Amino acid sequence: MIYLLTATFFKGAITGLILSFPFGPVGFYCMEKTLTEGRKEGYVTALGMITSDVIYGMVAFLFVNFVDDFIFRYETLCKIAVGILLILLGVKKLKSPVLLDKTIEKGYNIIQNYFVGLGLASINITGILTILGIYTLLGLVRDQDNYLYLALGIATGGVTSWFFTVNIICFFRRFITDDLLVKLSRIASFIIMTFGIITLGSVSYTHLTLPTIR
Repeated sequence: MIYLLTATFFKGAITGLILSFPFGPVGFYCMEKTLTEGRKEGYVTALGMITSDVIYGMVAFLFVNFVDDFIFRYETLCKIAVGILLILLGVKKLKSPVLLDKTIEKGYNIIQNYFVGLGLASINITGILTILGIYTLLGLVRDQDNYLYLALGIATGGVTSWFFTVNIICFFRRFITDDLLVKLSRIASFIIMTFGIITLGSVSYTHLTLPTIR
């Protein structure tokens, strides 16, 4: 029994590590926060994203068949919503001045950062498909009674991944000038907006290439 629980925990940790790879739009957003505002702001934003991963990980684990059917039905609408939001976020950040190392209203901004990270990750419910794919590869679908250990594993994997990511960014940040930080922030904003355009483009391409049913 202990072996099975431990195995489920480590499978969850692997899932959390994979989900926390900082290569998606929310990952770029968290890295940009770390670069321009500091270690605490970037890490708290990442914690919001990790919270979403844990929630969706549990939903996918407990309701595999329902989730799969739900995403299949509403995948297009979800992708459109995600694409529009990413474009709006990218445009807003491109137009807004880049504030380095904010010192005012720190507590409010930290709380806001957490919920922004949580919100951005939560609206992308199609990410559950990635989670389901990981579960299938790891054989987690068979471990239906160990959901608590799975949740702890996903959280541990995500927290560990972003702890190292944020600290690595902060280490190199000291060698970067403020002007370069501003440019990197603009690039990150453009990448986020590009993710949104690609998402909407994929929806359009899918509809254009679908065969017509007569």
